[in-house]
This record gives sequence, structure tokens and C-alpha cells, in this order.
Amino acid sequence: MRPVCLALMAGCMILGWYVYAVLFRTTPGQDWMVFDTAGKAYLRGDTGLLLDGQRFTAVLNATHGWLAEPLRFHPWIYPPYTLLLALPFALLPWWASYGVFQAASFAGLVASLSLWARGTDRVLLIAGVACCAATAFTLGSGQNSFLSAGLVTAGIALMDRRPRAAGVLLGLLCFKPQLAFLVPLALAAAGAWRALAAAAATVCALLGLSLIAPGIGLWRAWLHLILGGDPAFHAWVEQGRLYGQSVFACARLAGLSGQAAAVAQAVAVLCGALCVAAAFRLCSRADRLAVLLLSMVLAAPHVGTYDAVLLGEASTMVLLGLGESQPGVGEAALAVAVWCSLSFQPPFVLRAAVATPLLVLALAVSVVRRAAQAAPGGPRASLTPKLPRQPV
Repeated sequence: MRPVCLALMAGCMILGWYVYAVLFRTTPGQDWMVFDTAGKAYLRGDTGLLLDGQRFTAVLNATHGWLAEPLRFHPWIYPPYTLLLALPFALLPWWASYGVFQAASFAGLVASLSLWARGTDRVLLIAGVACCAATAFTLGSGQNSFLSAGLVTAGIALMDRRPRAAGVLLGLLCFKPQLAFLVPLALAAAGAWRALAAAAATVCALLGLSLIAPGIGLWRAWLHLILGGDPAFHAWVEQGRLYGQSVFACARLAGLSGQAAAVAQAVAVLCGALCVAAAFRLCSRADRLAVLLLSMVLAAPHVGTYDAVLLGEASTMVLLGLGESQPGVGEAALAVAVWCSLSFQPPFVLRAAVATPLLVLALAVSVVRRAAQAAPGGPRASLTPKLPRQPV
């Protein structure tokens, strides 16, 4: 079975990288343009630009006149504290900013993956993440998915040994709140209270700093925009939700009404929370992380193809058997299916991809079930957490 799986994954890798290379050949780094433009606008004192989606898009197109065709409506939608991420890179010219951020964030992800495996497993784990189609999408779009994946990967790795450092890393994940909201549940389920306290303190520190720079005025204006301001902005946000691969987007594309899709998303959040709570009570370190990564994507109210780097990492960890027990044939097949599904995103292009959340949920449940069966006494054993494996 292994040669067949490897051949299938290699084919999907080639397909995904080719498709996304073609997709972004005329607009490389278009999402990082938003961060770069926002940071440069703040440094020159034009904070009003961040709240005017039409003018912001016009500046993007004027600044990057080499684009084959103008970008459509492309506003800045992030909370003001995310400017703290953009500002250091905004000091650089555009191409340097784009290249340095992608290289630095990927290097950080590689370093965090190295905390989980040694030798051949380490090489295969890094290769599994580097070769998945979501990595190609991240590089092409200029997204920040390597950073978010690296933060959660390193944070969970250090959770038991260096809880305060782990909490700081996990707290920094608040720049992607739609992915981060299951992390406190994971820490609480593991009884990692020092890490949880450090994460909360980090979030509070970032919020406090952002009241000074970029400042409370920008916060007020941003909240006004988010809570009701520009109708064009909110229409764009609602439409943008369908361009991702969240459960909501998949349900809508499968023909469900908006209300039914919202219910499906709420169910996905509940399922993700239950999987995370069970994993951090029952599973080994590696399986805990795999379930958390899967559940973060499953529960997120908006998730892009670039965020699926988390799925590439989780499925590779399962395939390598980094947990205390080895996956069975069925679970390995699910992991291959999740990894390969990243080459067939987003669902609004290939409607068959609406099944991806079901694969993600099935893999997360399978990992938790395996851990429950491997626990002393079987599935009905006490929920006392396993002792963590020795750090690698």
C-alpha cells in the first residue's frame, strides 16, 4: 500500500504546485501586498487608508502597476494589533518584504517541526509539509500560514517543558483569531495552566501595546467599520466566506441555506472542541498536536486554502506514526486523503472538495479513538492524561 500512497501523494503534489503556480503567475504575493501597504500607510501617517477599502485597493493597484490585471476590492480587514506584524517588514521595499517574510516564517515552521522528530522522520515531516499544495498556495498568495503553523507547533511542543515560552508563542497566534480559539481549550484540557496564563498575558500585552501604537483612535474606527460601517465592505466579507473551505462555505456550496450552513458550522465547532478536549486528555504529544491542527481548520468560521498548511502537517504526522501507537490502514488512508485533498481546493472551483471537512473530522475522530483504545483498560479507561513522551 505504501508505494501506491506515495505515488498518489506525488501526483497530487505535482498537480497542486502546477495549478497554484499558474494561478498566481500574474499576481504573486497579492495578500502580502495588503500587509505591506497597510504597514507603509501607518509609517507615513495615513491611517485613514486602512479604513477605506476602495482607496486602499486603488493604492494597491497604483503601487503594483506591474500586475497583469488590477486587483478587485482588496481592503484591510485585520484588527489593529496585526499591524505590529506588518511594521518591521514595511521598512523594506516590496519584493524584499515579501521574500523575507515568507523565508523567515517558513524557517520558523521548519524549526518548530524539528522539535517533533529526529533523523529520517524529521526529514519526512518537513518534506510532507513543504510539498503539500497548501504550501504552494501560501507562497503564491503571500499569506502568513507558515507563521501560524509554526507558532502552534512550537507552542504545543514546549507546553510541558517550558510552559511560559509555550504560552507566549500560543498567545501570539491571536493575530489569526479564527484559528486560535480552540487553543485555550486544549491547554485547559491538558491542565497546562501556566501556559494558559502566559498565553492570556501575551494577548493582553499585545492589545495594550496596540492601544499605544497603532493607537486607540484606529481601534475605534476599525470597530465602527466591523460593526456596521461600509456596506460594500460587509458585502465583500460575506462573499469572501464562500471563497474559503470552512464548513459554512462547503455547506453553502452544497446547496444548503445560509441558516442551515450556520448550523453546520456551529456543529463543526462543537465537534472540533470535543475532539481537542478528548485528545489533550488521552493522546500522546504528537497525536494531540495532529488533532488540534485538524480541529482548528474544522472549527474555523473562515479558512483559506493557505490555512490548510495545518492539514498538511497534521496528516503527515499521522502517516509517520509519531504518536505512541501506529495508525491502522483505514486511518492512514484517511490521512493520505486529507493530504491529497489540498490539491483540489477551494471548493467553489471543484465542488467535490466540499467533502474535505468530513475527511478532516473523520481523521481527528480516528486519532482520538486509537488513543482511547490504546489507553490502559481500553476505550472506557479513565480520562487521566497520558504522561508525555520524552522530548525529541
